[in-house]
Amino acid sequence: MNPLRLAQLQMFCAVVEEGSVVAASRRLNCVASNVTTRLRELEQLLGQELFLRDKGRLSLTPEGRLFYQKASPLVISAQGLTDFFSDASPKGVLVVAALDVALQGYLARRVPSFIAAYPGVELKLLLRPTYTVERMLTDGEIDLGLTDGPISHPMIGSLPAFQERLALVVPKGVTERGLIGLHVFLFNTDCFYRRYFETWLEGQGLSAPLIHTVESYDVILGCVRAGLGMSCFPQSIVEGLSAEQRQGVEVLYPEDLRGSEVCFIWREPGLSDLGRRFVQHIDEDTGS
Repeated sequence: MNPLRLAQLQMFCAVVEEGSVVAASRRLNCVASNVTTRLRELEQLLGQELFLRDKGRLSLTPEGRLFYQKASPLVISAQGLTDFFSDASPKGVLVVAALDVALQGYLARRVPSFIAAYPGVELKLLLRPTYTVERMLTDGEIDLGLTDGPISHPMIGSLPAFQERLALVVPKGVTERGLIGLHVFLFNTDCFYRRYFETWLEGQGLSAPLIHTVESYDVILGCVRAGLGMSCFPQSIVEGLSAEQRQGVEVLYPEDLRGSEVCFIWREPGLSDLGRRFVQHIDEDTGS
């Protein structure tokens, strides 16, 4: 069966509204025979006469009247879609996935001004771990990501956003020399900082009895506060902790636990226009 076409609906509605095939053809800037042909095709497709024809005059059948009620809103909507991008204001749905460290401070200070500057853009800002961001990007599920860098991948372009330092979080009174034998509490294995911290522990000659996977900073802090072990927090997360949350823990910044650069990433061959606008706005915004 041939599909229903928008042109058939447009011509049908034009005939109903103008009262004749000739008047409809003038409105649509086409020949009358074309309109007649499309009406016949539409009736054959529907298996129903939409007009009564009497000596060149057309009048709607009851079925045609009902079909017009259904078709007219579709045609009006389609006409609106034609002009959807006609003004200069950017429009679209921009999907961005970011690490918690990017959401915590960097984006929190900058996204409001982007939304104010681009009211026609619907922003979907998702919290995702490192490797999930990269996988979603290569699979085409997101337009843009903020994740650990630098990125070396033939399908991914990147631009530095900010530097994220890492902190060692230990029970109150514990120093770097007292880490032997402590359990470790970290986020899941798809978190870049987990792999980074595990490498750091190996470099210090430390072998943790257990590495617990806990995807909650509050729960991790509770365990560290109870003297059960240590963890690694991004500095932006530490800075967002309240005085109450920091009670009973020490926050240390070992010289060799430097963290990493957080980068904007996108799929090559390049950013979309909205993605470029987002990166430019966020990068230039002072966050004040």
